[in-house]
Amino acid sequence: MRKFLVFLVLLLILLVVADRGLHAAAQSEIAKRVSAQYELAAEPAVTIGGIPFLTQAVGGNYSEINIVTGAMNVGDVQLERVDVTAYDVQAPLSELMSSAPQAVAGRAEATVKLPYSELQKRLPEGIVINNEGGEPRMSGDLSLGGFSRPVSAGLDIEVQGDSIAVTPVDVQIGETDLNLGGQVEQRLAVSLPIPRLPFGLAITGIEAKPGGVEVSAEASDVQLIGGQEQQGRAQQG
Repeated sequence: MRKFLVFLVLLLILLVVADRGLHAAAQSEIAKRVSAQYELAAEPAVTIGGIPFLTQAVGGNYSEINIVTGAMNVGDVQLERVDVTAYDVQAPLSELMSSAPQAVAGRAEATVKLPYSELQKRLPEGIVINNEGGEPRMSGDLSLGGFSRPVSAGLDIEVQGDSIAVTPVDVQIGETDLNLGGQVEQRLAVSLPIPRLPFGLAITGIEAKPGGVEVSAEASDVQLIGGQEQQGRAQQG
């Protein structure tokens, strides 16, 4: 009886070790595939949720997989970070480890961070975006009425059709007797075409945060790895 109990304990230890080993291997493989698919400079952090892993791997159905990338280029726009959580992922372990793996999620939710540098390079020369009192503001010198004048403005950001639109608010201009507010608003307005987001994501919300523009997005029938990046039927918000 004692030998049998020792055997069971050893078996459980081996199963736990195997579970964690395969778990780590699957996460590493997904990271490599996503990195190659989107030509990332560094592999993303991948976390496969759910314990034990072996039961999910055998069934080929994973309840939740989280992928967090670093900087990613999409067209001529650089995203600072993409944090996507995929649900109901279909990917047998043998498929993941094959030469041409496929992994499809029933749906996905994501937060995408767009750095202010992408907006700033579309502003007039000399205008920068900084944080003032925890809020992003555009500021700098602008040529107005034949003179260079200090200006600043807050940011109102929203999605308009196929673009991200930035409208200056709370415009402040250095000492002047001229009514230049309309000119400043026009010159500080920015429109950024929405790039094709990874994983077939579609924007559902957007907000200007101190560290950058935070975009909420989601998609369904998401091709996490394999196929083309544009695959996945995005849910329009």
